[in-house]
Amino acid sequence: MTTDEELYQQVMAELDWDLALEAKRILVHVRDGTVTLSGEVSSHAEKWHAEEAVSQVSRVVALINNIEVIVSSNHVRTDNDIVSAAVNALEWNTSLAGHEISVNVSDGWLVLSGEVGSDHQRQTAGYAVRYLQGVRGINNDITVNAHACPDTIKADIESAFRRRASIDAHGIEVLVNHGEVTLTGAVASLPELEMARSTASGTAGVQRVVSRLIVSSHR
Repeated sequence: MTTDEELYQQVMAELDWDLALEAKRILVHVRDGTVTLSGEVSSHAEKWHAEEAVSQVSRVVALINNIEVIVSSNHVRTDNDIVSAAVNALEWNTSLAGHEISVNVSDGWLVLSGEVGSDHQRQTAGYAVRYLQGVRGINNDITVNAHACPDTIKADIESAFRRRASIDAHGIEVLVNHGEVTLTGAVASLPELEMARSTASGTAGVQRVVSRLIVSSHR
């Protein structure tokens, strides 16, 4: 069984190894398998990347990201500049064609609003603006307007789970209520948890995914 100290060393090694991160600015605390990140990074993208890196480490059962974004002087952009860049990024994304998405920025915080046809498209919009310079944080307030039979949604998600080698479908229960999907059960790792959530999100008719999955070393 991995101790908290061993897990701490593994997380630090992963952060040090990742060339996209300035690991010396990131602080790590581990307790009972839960990793808390703090410190400072120079962009929202780097904060997200740190979270992604740690989630790949075996035996991490939960992750709390308290890293603060302090935009470096050479990457500071005005709110108007960020709005223009975000609008262009969204307009050029083929997955979002035909959808009107509004962008508002205040002090580097970017807010997306509007309506799309799937939760996958909602997340795609967030991905499209994640790496823009000057962004300190993103609030994705886009709503989803999609309709499908709950039984069909449930069957499609469960079928997709069974097709994926990285997901143990037997450990996950799928509940559907008016387009909102709730996932419960246990998975073996954070990457498996994220794959399950992403797979459900990409299913036709899904408006929102609530993950109540837990990571268990006994899976």
